[in-house]
Amino acid sequence: MFVKVTGLDEAGIVVPMSLLEPANNTCLRDSVTLALVRWLAPHPDALLRDEKLRPVCPPPFGTNHALWTFARNPHQRRYFDDNLFARQIDMFPGSDRQTRRQNAMGLKYAYYDFVTLESIDTFMNCTHIDNDNNNILETITLPFVT
Repeated sequence: MFVKVTGLDEAGIVVPMSLLEPANNTCLRDSVTLALVRWLAPHPDALLRDEKLRPVCPPPFGTNHALWTFARNPHQRRYFDDNLFARQIDMFPGSDRQTRRQNAMGLKYAYYDFVTLESIDTFMNCTHIDNDNNNILETITLPFVT
């Protein structure tokens, strides 16, 4: 997700020059656009690494696929019990409040961060596997790419 933070001048926050003039970012003087990312970690079943240190998927997918899971923040988020969270419970998947709350609680250790747009130099072709939204299979080489 991309986030544009504005009103930084009003808040007395000086935007560093490196964020004002990146090649692929058209920031105004009092705003900055960042990407919100959720970090990945090697899946415990992927014991081997390729030359780029990606976790090689066990057979049958092997060397053309990497196996990831979402990284876990060691600190649990505290806001899952407050009113702000309660007002946003409908944003989570589920047919009832109980299911939505369980799905939301699955994110209490999610590890997010903001990164600058120019720091993104590649993208992943990936999919969830095993009916588990935490298991991610990355296809390393697509057969139709030249």
